[in-house]
Amino acid sequence: MAVDEGIRDEVLAVYTAYLTAFRANDVRALDRLVQYPLAYIGDGKTTLVDSFPVQPAALKAAKQWHDTKDFSYEVICASADKAHLILRQATRVRADGSPIETVSALYALTRTPEGWKFFAVSDITIPA
Repeated sequence: MAVDEGIRDEVLAVYTAYLTAFRANDVRALDRLVQYPLAYIGDGKTTLVDSFPVQPAALKAAKQWHDTKDFSYEVICASADKAHLILRQATRVRADGSPIETVSALYALTRTPEGWKFFAVSDITIPA
């Protein structure tokens, strides 16, 4: 299925902003990109949350996470009002470049009057 190029570019711009905010631990910026409640699918259950479910600073401290590399993602389907983006994989690494884990995620976005926003996220992490 072909994705409208304009919509794809809009969704990718929002995802790029999300990645930048997540990697910088800018939770306020993340909140501006989410339509709450957010459906978070992880650990065998789905929950509706009213705040961002992952605190990047805590994740960095707990895992010695320094950065993420080798991103592979694309908008896999989109309509005028809804889009699915998949992060096929990315690798979280320590400061010395050694891998910590591989992460994969599926994101659902909706078009709002303020622009595209995430309303559902499912993620998987696999230790290196």
